[in-house]
Amino acid sequence: MTIIVTSSASIAGRTLHEQFIEHYTFDKTGKFFENNPIYEYQTQDKVIKLLITNREIIEADHLNEFTTDLFIFASKHESVAKVPALLTHSTGNWTMEAKFGGLPNELGIAPAFAIKEALLELHNQKKQLDLEQYNVSLEVSHHGPTNLNAPLVFIEVGSTPDQWSDKKAVEAVVHATMRVASTNKRYKAVIGIGGGHYAPEFNHLLLKTDYSISHIAPKYVLDTISESMIKKAIDRSFEKVELCVLDWKGMRSHHRETLLQILKELHLPFIKVRKLLRA
Repeated sequence: MTIIVTSSASIAGRTLHEQFIEHYTFDKTGKFFENNPIYEYQTQDKVIKLLITNREIIEADHLNEFTTDLFIFASKHESVAKVPALLTHSTGNWTMEAKFGGLPNELGIAPAFAIKEALLELHNQKKQLDLEQYNVSLEVSHHGPTNLNAPLVFIEVGSTPDQWSDKKAVEAVVHATMRVASTNKRYKAVIGIGGGHYAPEFNHLLLKTDYSISHIAPKYVLDTISESMIKKAIDRSFEKVELCVLDWKGMRSHHRETLLQILKELHLPFIKVRKLLRA
């Protein structure tokens, strides 16, 4: 069973919830969560539940009462640049800083297959729904929740109230979410290190190869990256991870030296992302 979560605390969350019910045959189950009805949608081999929480979605660390194979958080994205965007990512805090939910130095369980499927469908929906002004991208692992017992993925519309209430952009997130919830596909899974917050090299990797990616540690956390956190990225990946992919040009030379030593200590093979892209 898959559980989709939206939030009544944002325009995007409320619009998303309405669009799931409008575009798919979700039925009320007669059960409630935080005084909100729980809905259910069934495919031939899947049961998908739809919840709405009254909390901010990055603070939804209270869902462990539910048993599920996967949480999908359909939500808003907010940024200073205010760029229209359709995004997907795993959760976590790579450092002692946890400004946006979750715990310090903690990572959620990341389903690489879900991140890849979401990215592919967001690109598809961008074309289908004529959303050319929207950037489609991964984000690195960031924000909460981090303590859920099941894998979780965020699929987001951003980055201002104009986009959060844009029904076509919200519809794109709804369709991407339902593709992830319905799929049985699996891919070769890796973790990624290096590059910026929107992970351009790793976007290319997912779009052009058979690889999927669980956690990504960006260059801005590499001053404090530790062996324990890289091991945690491996352990907190849903799929078995046997390879680390490095954005070699997206990190400083002293970061490379530190990382290579850590990866050797962990006996984790590594490769430059551009080498995979040339293969």
